[in-house]
Amino acid sequence: MSETTIPEVDIASSPRSASSQQEALELRLLDAEQKNLDLIKKESGQRFWIRWIAVGVGVAVILAMSALLTHLVHEVFWGPFLVASPAFAVAMLVAPITSITAITVALFVGAFRKFDDKDMETLGNGAAGAFNVFKS
Repeated sequence: MSETTIPEVDIASSPRSASSQQEALELRLLDAEQKNLDLIKKESGQRFWIRWIAVGVGVAVILAMSALLTHLVHEVFWGPFLVASPAFAVAMLVAPITSITAITVALFVGAFRKFDDKDMETLGNGAAGAFNVFKS
């Protein structure tokens, strides 16, 4: 029989170290995925609480403005008698109702749909349209 020589194997490039490098890379990838999932869960929890805070603030605004509206109605109207000018009486009734509507709509849109840049344009168009209605 002939004698064969076995070449020396470099330990750094052995299949064993390559598999351990692969395992280390997979471990880092799994850790990164877990951290990403944790952040996604935290984000959804924050959205949940922000939405409930917005709902609470909206309800508080509605109640406060309703109380103001009730107080103003009782101050301006005493039974069948109107104690202020008609323009003042209408303004005192319209202002809280408009405020209730505007603030709660803005809060709910911001909390549930998020604000976009185009919302400011839409708001501007709505305000201009309302101004034109009252202007004519």
